[in-house]
Amino acid sequence: MRKSPMKVLAISIVAVSFLAACGSDSDGSSEEATVDSSAAVTEDTTATAPEETADETDTSKGEIPEGGVEVTLSGDVAGWAGKTVGIANLAPVPGAERWSKPLQACIEANGGKVDYQDVGGDATKLPALLEGWAVAKVDAVFNIGIDMTGQDSLITKFSDAKTPVVTWGAGNPAGVVALDANQEEDGRIIGRYLIEKLGGEGDVVLVNAQNPALQSREKGLQEVLSASNIKLTIVGEAAGFSAEAAQKSVETALQANPAVKAVVGGFGSLGVGAATAVAAAKSEAIVVSMNGDPEEYAAIRAGGAFAATVADGHEFGGQAACQIAAGMIAGGAAPGTAGKSILTTSVLVTADNVPAEGSSEGTARKFYQLP
Repeated sequence: MRKSPMKVLAISIVAVSFLAACGSDSDGSSEEATVDSSAAVTEDTTATAPEETADETDTSKGEIPEGGVEVTLSGDVAGWAGKTVGIANLAPVPGAERWSKPLQACIEANGGKVDYQDVGGDATKLPALLEGWAVAKVDAVFNIGIDMTGQDSLITKFSDAKTPVVTWGAGNPAGVVALDANQEEDGRIIGRYLIEKLGGEGDVVLVNAQNPALQSREKGLQEVLSASNIKLTIVGEAAGFSAEAAQKSVETALQANPAVKAVVGGFGSLGVGAATAVAAAKSEAIVVSMNGDPEEYAAIRAGGAFAATVADGHEFGGQAACQIAAGMIAGGAAPGTAGKSILTTSVLVTADNVPAEGSSEGTARKFYQLP
């Protein structure tokens, strides 16, 4: 949502936010970006439509987008005493651990026992973990960033046993409570920020990789920029989730067009790599990113080209998962409308509100569903 690296391929899927669905539609005159497993991503999108009126709701400050319905969470975490849970984590990267650590701390602080399993980017390990937890009759299952596609029979086993399955950025199959960031809205927030900073015109580069969450962010960015005179060029490698890969792609883009005014990283590591490339080229471009990982905050505090990021609120998602599962174990219903993902609001972080070292962005998040 995601984000955030798939190990470099698999691992980085999580850091993004985790993640879901390919494509880059735009209402402007952009061409569709084609990214295969080996080719670089390159795309120009030029828009000349008049700028749209800004939304009344400022989603950059942790507010729910227009049309979203707030979801109320309930559950007494004291009920974890004596309970055992399984936590499956895709990879040991910031985007995943920002969710898993608050979740695990909440359960253990309230007397629960956690079987924490990091699959190191290997999603094929998930079925065996789920099967083991089903046999062990754990009281709840959590999945951070590992695609749940094809796990219907195991999810049914947990449902029949009244064992809640709560996920973050792992898809939205029937029978789970799916939490996630609104990846498209993250892209829109950055798009609005750029329009304001650049006066609605100029050349912008997005460095991205092929990942469902990253593609969703790309789509939201394109949607907003299509209402300005900003020309967007998309670069990157399909599996280029590392800072080094982003740096290389951005260096090439800046050589081709030294007049670039801003570079967008599809998630934290890509933004950091982009900032390195901008500094090396002695470019005056600003750099922005999406995710809200510690490395992004450090880059903003450093006062260089890195100007802003969108923080997804993973920490609040982990805390919410702890409460949601506790409520369901106690016999309560899953929150919200069944079958719809529960999304967290995001916050734009700049030098004006960047957290201190070792701290996460602290604006309380709201949870909501879209129609």
